[in-house]
Amino acid sequence: MEAYGLDPVRYFLLREVPFGNDGDFQRRALIGRLNADLANAYGNLCQRVLSIVAKNCDGQVPTKGTLTDADSALLDRARSLLAAVRSELDEQAFHKALTTIWEVIADANRYVDAQAPWALAKTDPVRRDTVLWVLAETIRRVTLLVQPFMPDSAGKILDQLAVPAAGRTFAAFDRELEPGTTLPKPQGVFPRFVEPAAAAG
Repeated sequence: MEAYGLDPVRYFLLREVPFGNDGDFQRRALIGRLNADLANAYGNLCQRVLSIVAKNCDGQVPTKGTLTDADSALLDRARSLLAAVRSELDEQAFHKALTTIWEVIADANRYVDAQAPWALAKTDPVRRDTVLWVLAETIRRVTLLVQPFMPDSAGKILDQLAVPAAGRTFAAFDRELEPGTTLPKPQGVFPRFVEPAAAAG
């Protein structure tokens, strides 16, 4: 925990080892999981979306315009997460709950690549704002469900979405981000780790 942080280590153990079973801990596997899941998938999604918002939307939650089928598909996946994760947690299947959450994170990464809001910034600002709103709202819902597993890290991301304390409960899951809300400057939450040469040998 001193080397990698409490939240990342907790994530690794809950994701890798089915609850109640014995598990295998390897530093290389830990670093691989943290870099792939936290730094590359989740952290990179949050960082690039919020950085584009900061640059193109005056640092405010963008306006939600007309939704396309692709927009609705991603939002529907995000909206369905609460029930899906609750079902897994009822069985103490924490690893399955995290897998379910990360499937939506993967969907969001594919969506942002397909929609390319950085290109829309030059050709269709209205569409760009809708895409960014969909992504920010997806990140909000994902992060609400990440809280029990990584409370400090999730709190930092919700801070960057300007979600108030009262909006961080599961009861607030279906509330949506309010366009025009001022957001703080985005900052990375999940660093990449490099295996020390001595330990890697």
